[in-house]
Amino acid sequence: MFRQDVSPNRSLQTTTARTAGFTLIELLVVIVIIGILATFATLSIGNRALDDRLEVESKRLEQTLKLALEEAETKGIDIGFSYTQEHYQFLALDKSGIWTPYVASGPLRPREIPAPFYFELRIEDRPVMPASASLDSKDKKVEPQILLLSSGEVTAFSVDIKAENYDPYYHIQADTLGKFQRERRD
Repeated sequence: MFRQDVSPNRSLQTTTARTAGFTLIELLVVIVIIGILATFATLSIGNRALDDRLEVESKRLEQTLKLALEEAETKGIDIGFSYTQEHYQFLALDKSGIWTPYVASGPLRPREIPAPFYFELRIEDRPVMPASASLDSKDKKVEPQILLLSSGEVTAFSVDIKAENYDPYYHIQADTLGKFQRERRD
């Protein structure tokens, strides 16, 4: 006789075999969701490198200004700070009373302001334009925009370190007693 095997286990196995995989639609939906999540992750860290460089540059400026003030107090000399659109440097009076670059090497050497960064200096809440003289220029007289005195006093100032087409920036300010403060602003 012909006997059909219609046991409950057999029909369960057939049903399980059909539902064990994913359909093409389900796979496409998962891939689209992963793509959207990856896009959001990329957008959230997209400017991270620029933000890190901006922070490093602001810390470098703050620390070199503090070091210049300590150097002025320790050596008993007045040190000036001057910046152009491309560079900044520390100055000291020579024997003839002319401001000249303080040192050619070391931490207080002239430094380039790396692109895409720029400074906005303010003294007594008034903007101070970058010096027009080049650091290499021997013809033009360079005057400091900020004074760091041997008595520990400083020209009260604030400087914003900004990047082109980027809203967050760092704000450094100093009071006349030589207390520096650095903060991020958005």
